[in-house]
Amino acid sequence: MSIYELEIGWVATANQRRYLHWELLACEEVRGVFPSAPDDTLLVLFNGDRPDFRSWARSLVEEPVR
Repeated sequence: MSIYELEIGWVATANQRRYLHWELLACEEVRGVFPSAPDDTLLVLFNGDRPDFRSWARSLVEEPVR
């Protein structure tokens, strides 16, 4: 497991925040999420390698928010 920074500057609305919250809870590879000093970044304890994390993080932004 490793800790990675997840940039969340794209999260602008309450719907997007709820979406992100549920995506983090639903991901089996995410073992923990922690706030960081910059408000637009979360620290994610991720059970995978860097390419897997980057791919997963991109999918969060690319998914349409309803």
